[in-house]
Amino acid sequence: MQKIVGAKWASLFCALLAAAPAVLAQSGQAPREPSSVTGATMWVTTTQRLKTRVYQGTGLSDHPVLIVVVHGDSPNGPPTYHYRFAETVAAAIPDVVAAAILRPGYSDGDDRSDGMRGETTGDNYTPEVVDAVATALAELKARYSPRKVVLVGHSGGAAILANLLGRSRAVADAALLVSCPCDLASWRKHMQQLKGGSIWERPVRSLSPIALIDGVAPSTGVWMLVGSDDEITPPALTLAYAEALRSRGGAVDVTISPGLPHNILLDPVTIDRLKGVVGANGTGR
Repeated sequence: MQKIVGAKWASLFCALLAAAPAVLAQSGQAPREPSSVTGATMWVTTTQRLKTRVYQGTGLSDHPVLIVVVHGDSPNGPPTYHYRFAETVAAAIPDVVAAAILRPGYSDGDDRSDGMRGETTGDNYTPEVVDAVATALAELKARYSPRKVVLVGHSGGAAILANLLGRSRAVADAALLVSCPCDLASWRKHMQQLKGGSIWERPVRSLSPIALIDGVAPSTGVWMLVGSDDEITPPALTLAYAEALRSRGGAVDVTISPGLPHNILLDPVTIDRLKGVVGANGTGR
């Protein structure tokens, strides 16, 4: 299924932008946590130490929904916006544990996960990074015994999680991929045209989600969200991945939001789509 979200979300975005521009920036400072949500830092040791910030609301069941969030490449500053998103999710959706992972090599201004950050050119979606995130996910599953696992990735984080879906069948029940550079070669060519420079021509060891389509379990529901005005990861990249997945029998739902740019993880439309993912039975198709 494919849809375009109407003008009400565009107006909500404008209101949010006017009220809190720092919240929408990848490198913005996270606001104070609401009293109804608790947050705790959890360090996961794989071949690397990864920081995970875990948020949970009150009244959790013995088997909550586990939502795992991975931030984008964040070239302009330390990523903290995925913490804010996880915090918001835990407050907005009942019976949820939301865990935001700090990618290998990244600092959030307070702590740093082990590993190589790279040049933020799509060079950090390597097998080692994907496997490190997979180990963190496995530890979170063991700790919280969830009845459902939903992955949420923004930009480069979406690419990493899409790679995880392609390498580990049935690792999650569903995924929401936001502003995804899911065809790595096409995205790097686009970025060279947009930004210029030979750095985009350097060889990388990164995995490309579109090359791993065959490994995605048919039972895994994939939701995709992108802004129509996204200049960093244009909608064509999302549509190409969705079409490739559908051609192999995969379940995918695409939303293109009019007037929205690249950094939309904190936009109301993303929470709205995530609520749909959490509430869906099976793939929801």
